[in-house]
Amino acid sequence: MVQMKKTTQRLKEPSTWAGLAGLAVLFGASVEEAQAVANAVGGLAGLVAVFMPENQSNAQHRP
Repeated sequence: MVQMKKTTQRLKEPSTWAGLAGLAVLFGASVEEAQAVANAVGGLAGLVAVFMPENQSNAQHRP
């Protein structure tokens, strides 16, 4: 579970997406393809975030 949390935290960082896009281009994807995949994954992550509940420890600190 800790590794999953670390992974999701890294996926929130723009530098991670830039690095993944760079690797995709390096391995033969066009820049447009890499951008399209990044947009699709980002959209999916946003959709998942809408339906995920807030962390209970965060909910306790709200005013």
